[in-house]
Amino acid sequence: MKDIIYFTKEDGNNRLLFTSNNRSTNWRGAISKLGLKKVEKQLGHKPTNIYMLVDGCEIKLI
Repeated sequence: MKDIIYFTKEDGNNRLLFTSNNRSTNWRGAISKLGLKKVEKQLGHKPTNIYMLVDGCEIKLI
């Protein structure tokens, strides 16, 4: 299975949020309320641009 990389784009920089594979996390779980609270705590503010990188393709989630 391929790894999925979740990241945010801020000030022209990509900031890694977390990684997963297709077996352990799906995109719905990543953008759940609990998942967003964890990301907000990590960043220090509410995320505005969350992307996932799957097999070389960027997909915007929020």
